[in-house]
Amino acid sequence: MENNEINNSELETMRAQIALLKDKLDKETIVSDKLLRDTMQHKAKSINTTAWIGITASIFVIFSALTTLRSLGFSWWFIAATILMMLVCDFFTWKYHKDVNAKTMSGDLVTVAKVMKQLRDNYQKWLKYGIAMSIVWLVWLSIEYYIQLKDWKLTITIIIATLIGGGIGGFIGWKMHKSVIRNAEEIISQIEESEENDEE
Repeated sequence: MENNEINNSELETMRAQIALLKDKLDKETIVSDKLLRDTMQHKAKSINTTAWIGITASIFVIFSALTTLRSLGFSWWFIAATILMMLVCDFFTWKYHKDVNAKTMSGDLVTVAKVMKQLRDNYQKWLKYGIAMSIVWLVWLSIEYYIQLKDWKLTITIIIATLIGGGIGGFIGWKMHKSVIRNAEEIISQIEESEENDEE
């Protein structure tokens, strides 16, 4: 009889300890999930901030094309091509970032990972198109300058100054580009680690 009571007491103690352990694990899972979500939201915000900076810069370029370039006597063809190039960049920025939002980041992790992988891949593909457009635009810009100035030496001086400014802008753009890819890859990595921990 006493043995049964001892066994029952030990069993109840074990059940209580298991319940406490389960409760503790559940709380840790909730905290871990919240930390993961908070981190993802922060990185997604950083990714979209980069997109807004790019769009703001394109608006400035469009405004400059309509005012400064026109006042310098540049052709309407070049101005229109510059504006079109900026609008194309804005369109693809919107397209690449449209699913990086609070609703997606709060959804299931498989969808979040898929969106981030697509964003990363799109950014990696876009780089070659962006470089090609920039080269064509710079060559055309040089021709436009020469047409207006009719002086190779002055044209070369201005082009060198433009290339220096463009190089600085390009470096900033490259850093922003890499930042988006890095943040996307970190989100993917965190999701994969979380899924591995859940499987264990």
